Amino acid sequence: MKKWITLSPRDAGSLRPSSQVEPRWALLTVWRQKDNILKVAFLFALIGVVVALVSPVEFSSEVQVMPELQARSAMNLKRFGALAELAGINLEGVGNTEAIRPDLYPDVLKSTPFILHLLNQPVRTVDRQRYSSLAAFLTKDPSWLDWFKEKEPLRVPKALNDRQTLHLTRDQELLVKDTKERILSDLDKQSGVIIIKVKMPDAEVAAQVSQVAIDYLTRYVITYRTEKTREDLKFLSERFRESRKRYDRAMVNLSAYKDQHRYMVTQLGTIEERRLQAEFDLAQGLYSNITQQYEQTRIKIQEETPILKILEPAQVPTKRSEPRRTIMVILYTFVGGIIGTMIVLIRHIDWRL
Repeated sequence: MKKWITLSPRDAGSLRPSSQVEPRWALLTVWRQKDNILKVAFLFALIGVVVALVSPVEFSSEVQVMPELQARSAMNLKRFGALAELAGINLEGVGNTEAIRPDLYPDVLKSTPFILHLLNQPVRTVDRQRYSSLAAFLTKDPSWLDWFKEKEPLRVPKALNDRQTLHLTRDQELLVKDTKERILSDLDKQSGVIIIKVKMPDAEVAAQVSQVAIDYLTRYVITYRTEKTREDLKFLSERFRESRKRYDRAMVNLSAYKDQHRYMVTQLGTIEERRLQAEFDLAQGLYSNITQQYEQTRIKIQEETPILKILEPAQVPTKRSEPRRTIMVILYTFVGGIIGTMIVLIRHIDWRL
């Protein structure tokens, strides 16, 4: 291996400063030592090649979704206007619904409950190998380690409700954090389109995770928008059955009494008939009122149910997104050239004051 070439006192003596580097001297030194600089750059280029080859391969799958705006959602209720008028249902105030804003949709996909739901989903790789969960796929050992040990796949708890405390181990926390970094979601404020980008070590898994993210977001938004109304519908459904039974019972009692006392006219019988008639009228009015509320709530659920239109579906990528090996080698070569230049200048500077 060649040694570093130094300038002769005749060439560098008049150019080399004693306390600072002059541009002319630096350029001349770099030019004369270009072979050594190229050697350092070539060495770093080899390092870049090795790093690029051993870096894990990642694939990206992107999905674009257009959410329904609340203003447009309220306009859809007009379709039910004529039908509601015929049924005697009042729809005033139904369109005023407090909804989750579309700019908060990306935050849903960054939440820990979604990550836990995602990590418990089964996945299949490009080579048709199945894993019981995404967590098992992300924590699997390299194939060459299977000869030495068999590792139990990491398990994570399923998503809990809002009132339960979540307990995660250190490994589970790191896995959740790593999975969050693999899922990027953002809202384009100009077009209103939600962009979801998933990065995974396998192309097929990346597309599957993208689809799971869309399905989870759709269910979450629908549940959020209609949860209160569905609870009201459940309550009205129970009251509807009770009022129907009460109405039928009152109608049967009144009809049976009239049949039994058709030809009997007494003051006591008249009072009893009036009482049964009043009970029937009350049951009929209650049944009619609850029926209207029940139908109104059903229409309200339809009005509040949002629509998420998929513009770009999840696709299996055909080429890797990381690592960009050419760029890595060029970057390492550039850094090696800079380091080689610094070494040459430092070795030829006269540090004597």
